[in-house]
Amino acid sequence: MNLATNLRKKGIIVTEFESIGNDYRKEWIKSFFESINEKRLYRHHFLWELLHSNRMNYLEGKEANKTFDIVNKQYCYIFFQESNDVLKVEFASEMKANDFLDQYGEYRDVYVVDKGFNWTYVIPHEKGIYGPYFYR
Repeated sequence: MNLATNLRKKGIIVTEFESIGNDYRKEWIKSFFESINEKRLYRHHFLWELLHSNRMNYLEGKEANKTFDIVNKQYCYIFFQESNDVLKVEFASEMKANDFLDQYGEYRDVYVVDKGFNWTYVIPHEKGIYGPYFYR
């Protein structure tokens, strides 16, 4: 897991979990899209499309990256659209948007949330077309 290794090099504590990504995807939907009716909710293939298609009050592009860089990241979780791996990162103030630039392979569509699911930073696989997004 390249991302975990790169974050550890920055002094960030990373704990890797397997087989719990589905739980985090469900919690993400529950936390940020509770008010959307279920029929509308599940017509999207990718979670990040919920932000984009529902015209949420999100930040996008450089603004999203800047906000992510400065937001409190004492305890965060990183999960993915197409993987059941989850990374718990602690004392991650040094984790920046640039840390996710060259992450490929199975980790397409990256989602970062704080411990309480109060904010999310999302990097869609549609690089250069959509996102990244920051939503609180």
